[in-house]
Amino acid sequence: MIQNLRKIAVATGLAAMAIASSANAAVAQASSYTYDFKTFYDTSTISNPFDTKTLSYSVASMSIKDITGGVEISLKQNSTLFPAKTTSGTFLDGLWLNGDWGTVAAKSGTAASGGATFLSLPTIYKDGGYVYNGSIGFAGNGITEGSTSVFTIKASGVSAYDFAKSSNVPMIMLTNVGGIYNTFLSGGKVNFVGTIAPQIPEPSTYALMGLGLVGVAFVSRRARRAA
Repeated sequence: MIQNLRKIAVATGLAAMAIASSANAAVAQASSYTYDFKTFYDTSTISNPFDTKTLSYSVASMSIKDITGGVEISLKQNSTLFPAKTTSGTFLDGLWLNGDWGTVAAKSGTAASGGATFLSLPTIYKDGGYVYNGSIGFAGNGITEGSTSVFTIKASGVSAYDFAKSSNVPMIMLTNVGGIYNTFLSGGKVNFVGTIAPQIPEPSTYALMGLGLVGVAFVSRRARRAA
């Protein structure tokens, strides 16, 4: 009897952990994604334009999710300590994406416009050699620190997964950057690449995991008493 209970409890625990694991692994086929922008190419290193730096914080965050007829993208420049040339701070001036494009329409915040390149021909961007077939620009100087731009891309078949496949790495440009990053070559512009933020399992998954662990502990205690 105890052996059967132990098997059930262990199976429950393993199933719960498997669900949690699959929740993280399923990011490749999810209907929404969240990105952090921490890694950039240090243009102050003239001898090595591909010298990458990764900050401990994210200068910008982006979410992309499926909506009816396409996707909705929300891009925010976070307020950070990343160096700026003036007290006005840095500006998020552009976003590069690779995927299936459609009609771009601004929704709220800093106005966005742009779309696919001519005939959707890919362009290899200098930093890291990433390939993009479209870009988005933002009104004025760009998205200011603490501000957000929300826009949609709509067309038949367009989904968040189109822009989030493993080979499709979003890139943003910050302008008005100061310090050692304001060089003759960079002109105060620094490009960051995005990485998908860790997926957090649903509360129900945590509850199931807890139930499995409690069951394992209960059966173990019963087994020790019986011995």
